[in-house]
Amino acid sequence: MSWQLILSFTTTIPALLIATFLALSIFYRRYRVFKYNTRRYLAGPAHIEHSRCKCQCCIWERDLHG
Repeated sequence: MSWQLILSFTTTIPALLIATFLALSIFYRRYRVFKYNTRRYLAGPAHIEHSRCKCQCCIWERDLHG
């Protein structure tokens, strides 16, 4: 009886620790992706410098600098 109890504890506790670590790492990764996407959304669309760009900022810059 005692060896069965020891065997069950030596397999159950590490399995629970691994499952907990896995769940925490998944939630942490989802949190980081959410924060990254939020920052990217607030920063606005990515801008590529191009001479024929039609965005309002480029139009203002062209008007200011000739």
